[in-house]
Amino acid sequence: MHERYLHESEILLASRRSSPAVLIVGVFRSLLEGGIAGVLLSIVLSVIGAFAFATPVLLLWVYLLIITCSIGLTFLQHVRIWHGARFRVTTERILVANPFAFFHAPLTTVKWPQYQESEIGHRQSLDVFFLARPVKIRYGTADARYEAMFPSLRYAEDLKHYLDKVDAAVRRNDIASLRPFVARPRGKRDVANDQSPIAKEE
Repeated sequence: MHERYLHESEILLASRRSSPAVLIVGVFRSLLEGGIAGVLLSIVLSVIGAFAFATPVLLLWVYLLIITCSIGLTFLQHVRIWHGARFRVTTERILVANPFAFFHAPLTTVKWPQYQESEIGHRQSLDVFFLARPVKIRYGTADARYEAMFPSLRYAEDLKHYLDKVDAAVRRNDIASLRPFVARPRGKRDVANDQSPIAKEE
Protein backbone atom coordinates (compact mmCIF):
# COMPACT_ATOMS: atom_id res chain seq x y z
CA MET A 1 0.00 0.00 0.00
CA HIS A 2 1.83 3.04 -1.22
CA GLU A 3 0.73 6.49 -0.17
CA ARG A 4 -1.71 6.73 -3.09
CA TYR A 5 -3.87 4.12 -1.33
CA LEU A 6 -4.06 6.07 1.92
CA HIS A 7 -7.26 7.83 2.81
CA GLU A 8 -7.27 11.59 2.91
CA SER A 9 -5.37 12.80 6.01
CA GLU A 10 -4.38 9.19 6.85
CA ILE A 11 -0.71 8.86 7.82
CA LEU A 12 1.40 5.74 7.41
CA LEU A 13 3.17 5.00 10.68
CA ALA A 14 4.76 1.59 10.05
CA SER A 15 5.29 -0.76 7.13
CA ARG A 16 7.00 -4.07 7.84
CA ARG A 17 7.65 -7.07 5.64
CA SER A 18 8.04 -10.60 6.99
CA SER A 19 11.59 -11.77 7.61
CA PRO A 20 13.34 -14.01 5.05
CA ALA A 21 12.14 -16.99 7.12
CA VAL A 22 8.85 -16.79 5.22
CA LEU A 23 10.75 -16.74 1.95
CA ILE A 24 12.68 -19.87 2.93
CA VAL A 25 9.38 -21.59 3.71
CA GLY A 26 8.31 -20.49 0.24
CA VAL A 27 11.25 -22.41 -1.24
CA PHE A 28 10.07 -25.66 0.34
CA ARG A 29 6.47 -24.96 -0.66
CA SER A 30 7.65 -24.31 -4.22
CA LEU A 31 9.37 -27.69 -4.35
CA LEU A 32 6.16 -29.39 -3.27
CA GLU A 33 3.58 -27.33 -5.15
CA GLY A 34 5.67 -26.81 -8.27
CA GLY A 35 6.78 -30.44 -8.30
CA ILE A 36 3.22 -31.72 -8.10
CA ALA A 37 2.03 -29.27 -10.75
CA GLY A 38 4.94 -30.21 -13.02
CA VAL A 39 4.27 -33.93 -12.71
CA LEU A 40 0.56 -33.47 -13.43
CA LEU A 41 1.32 -31.27 -16.42
CA SER A 42 3.80 -33.83 -17.77
CA ILE A 43 1.20 -36.59 -17.45
CA VAL A 44 -1.44 -34.49 -19.21
CA LEU A 45 0.92 -33.65 -22.08
CA SER A 46 1.92 -37.31 -22.41
CA VAL A 47 -1.72 -38.41 -22.59
CA ILE A 48 -2.54 -35.71 -25.15
CA GLY A 49 0.51 -36.63 -27.21
CA ALA A 50 -0.30 -40.35 -27.14
CA PHE A 51 -3.99 -40.10 -28.03
CA ALA A 52 -4.25 -36.96 -30.12
CA PHE A 53 -0.98 -36.96 -32.01
CA ALA A 54 0.11 -40.62 -31.76
CA THR A 55 3.50 -39.55 -30.40
CA PRO A 56 5.55 -41.53 -27.91
CA VAL A 57 5.72 -40.51 -24.28
CA LEU A 58 7.86 -37.49 -23.48
CA LEU A 59 11.58 -37.92 -23.05
CA LEU A 60 12.98 -37.82 -19.53
CA TRP A 61 14.70 -34.47 -20.03
CA VAL A 62 11.40 -32.96 -21.15
CA TYR A 63 9.74 -34.15 -17.93
CA LEU A 64 12.59 -32.65 -15.90
CA LEU A 65 12.38 -29.37 -17.80
CA ILE A 66 8.64 -29.08 -17.22
CA ILE A 67 8.97 -29.86 -13.51
CA THR A 68 11.91 -27.47 -13.09
CA CYS A 69 10.08 -24.64 -14.84
CA SER A 70 6.98 -25.31 -12.75
CA ILE A 71 9.00 -25.14 -9.51
CA GLY A 72 10.73 -21.97 -10.68
CA LEU A 73 7.50 -20.20 -11.59
CA THR A 74 5.92 -21.25 -8.29
CA PHE A 75 8.89 -19.87 -6.37
CA LEU A 76 8.76 -16.56 -8.25
CA GLN A 77 5.09 -16.27 -7.31
CA HIS A 78 5.92 -16.84 -3.63
CA VAL A 79 8.61 -14.16 -3.86
CA ARG A 80 6.12 -11.74 -5.42
CA ILE A 81 3.58 -12.36 -2.67
CA TRP A 82 6.23 -12.06 0.05
CA HIS A 83 7.49 -8.80 -1.41
CA GLY A 84 4.03 -7.26 -1.53
CA ALA A 85 2.61 -8.57 1.75
CA ARG A 86 3.15 -6.07 4.55
CA PHE A 87 2.09 -5.38 8.10
CA ARG A 88 1.06 -1.73 8.01
CA VAL A 89 -0.03 0.68 10.70
CA THR A 90 -1.68 4.00 9.94
CA THR A 91 -3.43 6.64 12.00
CA GLU A 92 -6.77 5.08 11.01
CA ARG A 93 -6.20 1.32 10.81
CA ILE A 94 -3.97 -1.75 10.83
CA LEU A 95 -3.59 -3.64 7.56
CA VAL A 96 -2.43 -7.26 7.63
CA ALA A 97 -1.64 -8.98 4.31
CA ASN A 98 -0.93 -12.71 4.51
CA PRO A 99 2.48 -13.54 2.94
CA PHE A 100 1.71 -17.28 2.91
CA ALA A 101 -0.95 -16.88 0.21
CA PHE A 102 -0.30 -17.93 -3.38
CA PHE A 103 -2.49 -16.08 -5.87
CA HIS A 104 -2.77 -12.86 -3.86
CA ALA A 105 -2.23 -11.75 -0.28
CA PRO A 106 -5.62 -11.59 1.53
CA LEU A 107 -5.88 -8.27 3.33
CA THR A 108 -7.38 -7.88 6.80
CA THR A 109 -8.23 -4.33 7.82
CA VAL A 110 -8.61 -3.47 11.49
CA LYS A 111 -9.81 0.03 12.29
CA TRP A 112 -8.65 1.44 15.59
CA PRO A 113 -12.14 1.46 17.17
CA GLN A 114 -12.19 -2.32 16.51
CA TYR A 115 -8.74 -2.96 17.98
CA GLN A 116 -8.69 -4.83 21.28
CA GLU A 117 -5.16 -6.06 21.93
CA SER A 118 -2.07 -7.54 20.36
CA GLU A 119 0.35 -10.23 21.46
CA ILE A 120 3.55 -11.85 20.35
CA GLY A 121 3.18 -15.42 19.10
CA HIS A 122 5.55 -18.35 19.44
CA ARG A 123 8.58 -18.47 17.20
CA GLN A 124 8.69 -20.96 14.39
CA SER A 125 11.95 -22.83 13.87
CA LEU A 126 13.35 -20.47 11.21
CA ASP A 127 12.36 -17.33 13.14
CA VAL A 128 15.19 -18.00 15.57
CA PHE A 129 17.78 -17.23 12.89
CA PHE A 130 16.20 -13.87 12.06
CA LEU A 131 15.24 -12.73 15.58
CA ALA A 132 11.62 -12.65 14.43
CA ARG A 133 8.25 -13.56 15.90
CA PRO A 134 4.63 -13.38 14.71
CA VAL A 135 2.26 -10.64 15.86
CA LYS A 136 -1.37 -11.46 16.60
CA ILE A 137 -4.08 -8.80 16.52
CA ARG A 138 -7.38 -9.32 18.31
CA TYR A 139 -10.22 -7.11 17.20
CA GLY A 140 -13.99 -6.87 16.97
CA THR A 141 -16.58 -6.43 19.69
CA ALA A 142 -17.36 -8.08 23.00
CA ASP A 143 -19.75 -10.42 21.19
CA ALA A 144 -17.61 -11.13 18.13
CA ARG A 145 -13.87 -11.38 18.45
CA TYR A 146 -11.55 -12.02 15.54
CA GLU A 147 -7.85 -12.56 15.17
CA ALA A 148 -5.37 -11.58 12.47
CA MET A 149 -1.80 -12.88 12.47
CA PHE A 150 1.26 -11.70 10.59
CA PRO A 151 4.22 -14.10 10.69
CA SER A 152 7.92 -13.64 11.29
CA LEU A 153 8.32 -9.95 12.09
CA ARG A 154 11.60 -8.53 13.29
CA TYR A 155 11.20 -6.13 16.24
CA ALA A 156 7.86 -7.81 16.91
CA GLU A 157 7.85 -6.97 20.63
CA ASP A 158 8.62 -3.32 19.95
CA LEU A 159 5.89 -3.22 17.32
CA LYS A 160 3.41 -4.71 19.79
CA HIS A 161 4.16 -1.91 22.25
CA TYR A 162 3.92 0.61 19.44
CA LEU A 163 0.42 -0.64 18.56
CA ASP A 164 -0.66 -0.07 22.15
CA LYS A 165 0.85 3.41 21.99
CA VAL A 166 -1.02 4.27 18.80
CA ASP A 167 -4.26 2.87 20.23
CA ALA A 168 -3.90 5.04 23.33
CA ALA A 169 -3.18 8.13 21.21
CA VAL A 170 -6.22 7.49 19.00
CA ARG A 171 -8.47 7.05 22.05
CA ARG A 172 -7.41 10.37 23.53
CA ASN A 173 -7.52 12.06 20.10
CA ASP A 174 -3.82 12.87 20.18
CA ILE A 175 -2.70 11.49 16.81
CA ALA A 176 -0.48 14.51 16.19
CA SER A 177 1.91 13.27 18.89
CA LEU A 178 2.66 10.02 17.05
CA ARG A 179 5.93 9.46 15.23
CA PRO A 180 6.58 6.66 12.70
CA PHE A 181 7.80 3.33 13.99
CA VAL A 182 11.58 2.99 13.64
CA ALA A 183 12.85 -0.56 13.19
CA ARG A 184 16.18 -0.15 14.89
CA PRO A 185 17.70 -1.37 18.17
CA ARG A 186 16.80 0.63 21.23
CA GLY A 187 19.03 3.63 21.65
CA LYS A 188 19.34 4.08 17.88
CA ARG A 189 15.80 5.17 17.08
CA ASP A 190 16.11 8.91 17.43
CA VAL A 191 16.35 9.54 13.69
CA ALA A 192 14.69 11.96 11.34
CA ASN A 193 11.45 10.82 9.78
CA ASP A 194 12.97 10.87 6.30
CA GLN A 195 15.39 8.16 7.46
CA SER A 196 12.69 5.92 8.85
CA PRO A 197 12.30 2.34 7.56
CA ILE A 198 8.88 3.27 6.14
CA ALA A 199 10.48 5.17 3.31
CA LYS A 200 12.99 2.40 2.71
CA GLU A 201 10.41 -0.39 2.49
CA GLU A 202 7.78 1.47 0.52
